[in-house]
Amino acid sequence: MISKADHELLDGRQRLIKTAFKLFADKGFDSVSVRDIARACGVSIGLITHHFGSKEGLRTAVDKYFIAQFEEVLKDDVPRLPQSTDAFSAWIDAWRARHHEDWGISGRYLRRALLEESEWGADVFAQYYAFVQAWVTKADAQGDIRSDVDRLWLPFLIIFIELGPPLLDPYIRRVLGRSGFDPQLWGRLHRAYTSLILRGIAPSGHSKG
Repeated sequence: MISKADHELLDGRQRLIKTAFKLFADKGFDSVSVRDIARACGVSIGLITHHFGSKEGLRTAVDKYFIAQFEEVLKDDVPRLPQSTDAFSAWIDAWRARHHEDWGISGRYLRRALLEESEWGADVFAQYYAFVQAWVTKADAQGDIRSDVDRLWLPFLIIFIELGPPLLDPYIRRVLGRSGFDPQLWGRLHRAYTSLILRGIAPSGHSKG
């Protein structure tokens, strides 16, 4: 059984991850100090060292927290996209709802990490690529991808589409008057994206949902 003291430590670790997640998303990794994180979280700097060893160690934990939400798409209960686009879209809607608290932050985090062109961005991109590649491998094993689709470039093509909203959101706001991460707008975006991917890679005869 977890003691009260251990429970408080676990809560403190999670609070630090979520606080750093928001600060890195808003200001970037280099612009945020350990003192900034501790102050925003209401804990001592020593707690960061205790849990993560350093700010870099905390960043690694935050990256894992960020990417874990996407890895849910690899679960066995996710509807196979070619068989039912409606069921797949409904699952994605439920997935977004589960992560509504971090939804806007996630987009800013990914955008900030990639635009900094640092080791942070390289690490985030590598983990994001690994997740998409795993999805492609799973879909391929299920026979959901046509034989003539280029397997080398397919993960990158998917990433190119997925990165559009976070990277271009300031300009999407200017054109549409709302963030692309607005739940209603993102729902429409995802359905359009799903249709595009389905028609582009699915075997003939699998385009009806």
